[in-house]
Amino acid sequence: MYHYLDLLLQRSSIGPAYIACKVMAFRSTENRDDTVVDAMCSCRDEPSDPKFNRTTIYHELSKMTNGITKLGHYSLNSQSLYVNGYNEPHSLSSVKSTTQSPGAIMENFTLNFTITNLMFTTDLETPNSRKFQSAEKIMKHYIDSLLQKSSIGPHFTGCKVTGFRPGKNRDSTGVDTICGYRNGSQVPKFHPAEVYQELRRMTNGITRLGIYDLDNKSLYVNGYNEPLERSPRSTTAAPKPISRNFTLNFTLTNLRYTADLDDPNSRRFLSTVKVMNHYLDPLFKRSSINSAYTGCKAVRFRSGRSRDDTKVDAVCSYRDNASLARFDREKLYQELSTMTNNVTNLGHYSLDRSSLYIDGFTLTDTAATKKPLLTAVKQGYRLSFRIINENLTNPDSQSPEYRAAVESITNKMNHLYRQSDLRDQFLTCRITGLRPGSIVVDCQCFFQPDPNISRAVVERTFQDRTSNTTGLWLGSSYRLQEFSVDTLELSVEAATHKTPLESRKENFGLNFQISNLPYSPELQDSSSQMYQENKEKIEKELEVFRSSHLKEQFVGCTVESFGPVHGKGHTEVSSICKFTLDPLSGALPEQEVFEELKILTQGFTRLGPSYELEDQSLMVEGYSPLKTDEPESKRSELQFWAIILICLFTLLGFILLLLLCFLVLSCLRRKSHLYQVQQGLYGLYFPHLSTGKVH
Repeated sequence: MYHYLDLLLQRSSIGPAYIACKVMAFRSTENRDDTVVDAMCSCRDEPSDPKFNRTTIYHELSKMTNGITKLGHYSLNSQSLYVNGYNEPHSLSSVKSTTQSPGAIMENFTLNFTITNLMFTTDLETPNSRKFQSAEKIMKHYIDSLLQKSSIGPHFTGCKVTGFRPGKNRDSTGVDTICGYRNGSQVPKFHPAEVYQELRRMTNGITRLGIYDLDNKSLYVNGYNEPLERSPRSTTAAPKPISRNFTLNFTLTNLRYTADLDDPNSRRFLSTVKVMNHYLDPLFKRSSINSAYTGCKAVRFRSGRSRDDTKVDAVCSYRDNASLARFDREKLYQELSTMTNNVTNLGHYSLDRSSLYIDGFTLTDTAATKKPLLTAVKQGYRLSFRIINENLTNPDSQSPEYRAAVESITNKMNHLYRQSDLRDQFLTCRITGLRPGSIVVDCQCFFQPDPNISRAVVERTFQDRTSNTTGLWLGSSYRLQEFSVDTLELSVEAATHKTPLESRKENFGLNFQISNLPYSPELQDSSSQMYQENKEKIEKELEVFRSSHLKEQFVGCTVESFGPVHGKGHTEVSSICKFTLDPLSGALPEQEVFEELKILTQGFTRLGPSYELEDQSLMVEGYSPLKTDEPESKRSELQFWAIILICLFTLLGFILLLLLCFLVLSCLRRKSHLYQVQQGLYGLYFPHLSTGKVH
């Protein structure tokens, strides 16, 4: 259907503005040999785009389908075409249509409820995850069966889950769906209150939906809900979210366009859609519409100016409600521009800087009228203290001693605040200087804006976390004295749309070994199924950073390559993880990324439920404590064993020498008994062995 419909509408009068069509449902007719197709199509509505006219489109499609008789290899019922409800009967006999009543229009309504015995997990937020698709099928099965038995059953066309969301606690999951029905002059009017009452009765007072338990206050039908405490007449039209769509268009300059990208069923199309979703979802979840955003889907790929360019058309959705973030396409454009480095990078893809459109908006439309955009303000504090049980002998900031001290103190400061009550607002600490005098430390710590955080709170937390019976201690290594905390004045920078706020991006190369993934040459073929499946799974498991204190800076990880581990059957993984840091944050040290991933992977033993990790194989930008902190100890350990072996061999040689001497003496003594030494008048003489002859 996509293949045939796209070709027709691209050749129609709205071709330049056409985005995509989506099949919503297939239905049976009175004749079981026929199938009715319900599709929803979208196009851009901009002053420069062709205007949509349903009558014109109807005539164009009629002509291109040979009088509404052929669609590719399918035969059409000539009376059955409806464009946004418009149809032209060909004769009086056509008043009774086999598909739907003349003038019938597809209408949608929303259905929202909360399941109390389905724990919400992050993969329920990802429309392409296995859990999302499984839960969506179950929801569709239960909801469709109820609505087919309701008063709108004969005209009901189907429901689609638009998103799952966390409930008041993580043990419950909210479900948002959009359902369709045919509405027309011969169809009874849709009444949300009536459908609400029917669903309430069929779900046992809004308590059960198949195997699931429901929150009995959570059901909304097109925003209609009845509070349990009031009488049936006292109804409330709650402002429940309405699902809305917007378009997203951009051009990739390093993805070569090929014919299989035009086929929605091809392996390359499907894998590229997954990659696009992987890169787009994190961007929108960090944007101003993160609370309302429900998902994006790439619906079409087109050839760009050259065969090396590929245009991407995507449709994204969000929930529209006063209590949620408002959709502002110009603001969203600015945010995506910042997060893609001025529209130049999307993951490992390069972007055409002039190709980004958000719901038809691009920067050139109103560049001259844009107001300055302010950066997000962070709360910063300057901490100073003296370490009295250590000395700084070399104040050169490039010396190994100085750098080792900075790294050690930074790790302990970050650990202190991450383990405190301020951990949810804490961002990072950085050492700005070390001075002699034992060691005098100057440090800056940053927090997310929060009215409950002040200089006194930061100071009290530091005092509480460093105090013990013997004084002030940072960790178990550094004894402190004379500490102070001052507010750090942070400047707020303004930027116009011509010079959007630049966020520093830091890429970290991650290398590690998976012990339960046997290496195969197929893992080096990027087109193989084994490569694609493991790449996708590992990238998904590395999303574990989103549950860490680095979640605000984390952009995503991409697997670059797989390789063999010499002497073992394991697989080595090379990947790149990207973090975006605002100008007020300090540099993100690789040691911090290393330690965070180690904590998130249970001491770097498991990556998700599928992968077992080789102990001590993790390296972040070449950093590993075993590689940097322990070479001297390893060398001394080898010398120690060498000395022991030398001593053992020397002792063994001495023992062998003694044994040899003992054996020689024993042999000589034994031979001496075979001779008789006799003394006569003429001196000594030795008789022969044979005593029968005497000389």
